[in-house]
Amino acid sequence: MNLITVDESKCIRCGLCVADCPSCILTMGENGPECNVDRGCMSCGHCVAICPVGAMDNKYTPLAEQVPVPEEKLTEKQAYDFLRSRRSVRLFKPQPPSEEDVLKMLDICRYAPTAGNTQGLYYTIFRNPERIKAIADATALWMEDEIEKGTANKRYFRPVIATYRERNIDIIARNAPMLIFISARRLNITGVSNAEKAMAYAELFAPTIGLGTTIAGFIESCGIAGWEPLLDLVGVPPKHKLVGCMMVGYPRVKYHRMPERQHLKYEFKD
Repeated sequence: MNLITVDESKCIRCGLCVADCPSCILTMGENGPECNVDRGCMSCGHCVAICPVGAMDNKYTPLAEQVPVPEEKLTEKQAYDFLRSRRSVRLFKPQPPSEEDVLKMLDICRYAPTAGNTQGLYYTIFRNPERIKAIADATALWMEDEIEKGTANKRYFRPVIATYRERNIDIIARNAPMLIFISARRLNITGVSNAEKAMAYAELFAPTIGLGTTIAGFIESCGIAGWEPLLDLVGVPPKHKLVGCMMVGYPRVKYHRMPERQHLKYEFKD
């Protein structure tokens, strides 16, 4: 099998690559790690990344394409404050973000964890105000349909629709200059979970390049529910399903404080 290549002159037979393989397809042989069932490889790259001497290579995640982990780390307080300072932005400047900034943000999403390292998320980006308004309108129609059917969502949706229709406030798309939809293969049962993690990465990275984001929850729910008018507007790729949506733009506000949250609820069990 040619999944892995081991430089036996470097290999110290520590067994870390074998122990850390999520698919358990590596074993330790007389001359180093071996693989006899490479079809189970998740392409996670752990076997290469964990090798302390750089002896391991993998055809799916080549050693030549991996870079060293930076030695400099955030302190505990820096990491805590960074995560706590994240804000959901709902007030945007009218101009859409540049393609360069959007691609920078989406590029980091590639490194968000996905179940079984499936990856494979697809991003559809809209910045036409008329299309975004049509998407918000389609979502409103879905919410009204839910209310008419008397579903469990009706109580939640009624005030939203009143705000959108009667007060003429865009509580659905927030007048965002850009919407980014995420789709995954229909057979991927963890698509929504994967998209949530990718959007979390985007939301954390966005402020470092001057962007603001928030999850477009109403639109996302409408897409996940399979509302055809919305799906037609988005143009989901063949054999894909919508699994996420977020608003993106340049913030027109700045937050000066970090709000408190509910107290931590927990218990340890034996």
